[in-house]
Amino acid sequence: MTDTVKILQQAVTCTTGSDPNCSECCAIFTNEARRAAFGYQATSATCECHDICVKDVRDICVKRRTIRQCVPCNINGQAGCRGGFLPEGVPSIHSWRVLCADESISPETNCDRINNDVEFEVILRYGANTLVVITPRETFSCLFYEFARFPSGVFYPRSTTGLDQFRSELAQIDGSCKVIIVESVTVTEEGNNCVLAINYRVIDKLWKHENLLVSAIKPYTDNITVCQTFEQGHFIGPCTGEDPCSGSSAG
Repeated sequence: MTDTVKILQQAVTCTTGSDPNCSECCAIFTNEARRAAFGYQATSATCECHDICVKDVRDICVKRRTIRQCVPCNINGQAGCRGGFLPEGVPSIHSWRVLCADESISPETNCDRINNDVEFEVILRYGANTLVVITPRETFSCLFYEFARFPSGVFYPRSTTGLDQFRSELAQIDGSCKVIIVESVTVTEEGNNCVLAINYRVIDKLWKHENLLVSAIKPYTDNITVCQTFEQGHFIGPCTGEDPCSGSSAG
C-alpha cells in the first residue's frame, strides 16, 4: 500500500471558520480523487482570505521517484579488497538536503513534457569519526498526460487531442514550481554492496501570473518548494533593450 493511499484513508478536515466562502477550496482539499491527482499531503487545514499577486497554478503533475546509488561498505570482509575507500561496516545517514532543482519546457520534443532536474547532498557516517559526502542527481520528465488541470483534477488525454490541448495551455503558462517531499533516505545491504536509496515525491505545478483575492489553505506540510520562470520566447520582463526578444528601450 502506497503512502498516498494511506494518506487518503485518514480523516481529512478543512475548517472554514466564520467565512463560509472557503467551502470551494475545502471541497477540493477534502476530495479523495483530487488529493491523489494533486499530491496533497496535509490532512487538516484552515481556510483564510488573502489579497495577493500570485502565480496561479493551472496544471499539476505528481511523480514518485527513487534515486539508488552504491556507496562504500565492507560487510563481510570481501568488498573493497581491490582498493578504494575501506569503511568499517554499513554507513548511517548523518544528514541530507536538496542542493538544487530546476525545470524547463521541451521544444525539442514538440512541447510534450516538462523536464525536471534535482540534486541532493547526503552525508554518510562511518563509525564515530568518518563522514562521506555524496551528491546524487537525476533528471526526469512529466509528460503531458501526467498533468491534471486545476481545480477539476481532469488529466489531459493520452492522445493527439490531449497533446494539442497541453500545447495550447503551455502557450499561456509563465513558469512552474515544484514541491519536493523527501519521504525516506536509507542505506541497505545488497550482497557485498551497500545501496543508498532516496525516496521522494515531486509535485510539479505550471502557473500563470494573476492578481487575485483568494481564500487559501496550505495543502502540504514539510516540503521544499522551488520556483522556475520559463523564459523561452515569451517571458515579459523589463524593457532594458539588453534582450532582443523582450522589447527595446527608448532612443
